[in-house]
Amino acid sequence: MTNMKELYIKNLSIEITRRCNMSCAHCMRGDAEHVDIPLKHISTLLRHVRHIQHFNITGGEPSLNVRAIRHILNRVRAYGITVNNFYIVTNGSAASRSSEFIEACAALYEYQEEKEQGAYSGHMLEMSDDRFHDAREHAATIAALSPYPFFGVRGQAEHVALFREGRSTEGIPNPIHEIYLTETNYVYGDLYLNAEGMILSNGDLSYVRQREHALCPCGKLMQYLRMTLEKRQKERLYE
Repeated sequence: MTNMKELYIKNLSIEITRRCNMSCAHCMRGDAEHVDIPLKHISTLLRHVRHIQHFNITGGEPSLNVRAIRHILNRVRAYGITVNNFYIVTNGSAASRSSEFIEACAALYEYQEEKEQGAYSGHMLEMSDDRFHDAREHAATIAALSPYPFFGVRGQAEHVALFREGRSTEGIPNPIHEIYLTETNYVYGDLYLNAEGMILSNGDLSYVRQREHALCPCGKLMQYLRMTLEKRQKERLYE
């Protein structure tokens, strides 16, 4: 087995804030909370990582915590982590048009390896254009961000996929998934670090369900992953 400190992660999400400047009826999170992730939790997780294929920076509304976005970029640079692509969804409010948020997103785009952006490949920064968000803000946000190659809209004006979670009373059930480590240090599944510093395997849970289904504190991630590897190895012995 290779160095346990060099994880290869297909899907990583970090919830950088639970603050939000909207109260959408469909929000899977539930009511916003005045919580920003302590930066030490980001460092604790990323110091074990070698490569991330898809890196989702989420919230809350991510544009309300530019400090954490900058810290993420600082840490991936310092640790020499390669990132295929970052992904951020904004609600299109005035905060997403701030110069500091745009500059932070531009720096992420310059760092990521995948530069192709478009209708089929998606964009690094996308604005929610569904019926639940404030359409009055959309025109100003599109005008401000359209010059940047990494910006696009999600294309959900007519159809938006919903989980029956948080405030949403419509949509599909939201199951709990699993994550585990392979012998090649590949982390299978969706690894999610929430703003409270806890590790989960599903980033689409409400804040209430996140507390019910947290796997471990981020400082215990390596022990947890090692346990999943040992469990799968034992199971194969008895197959």
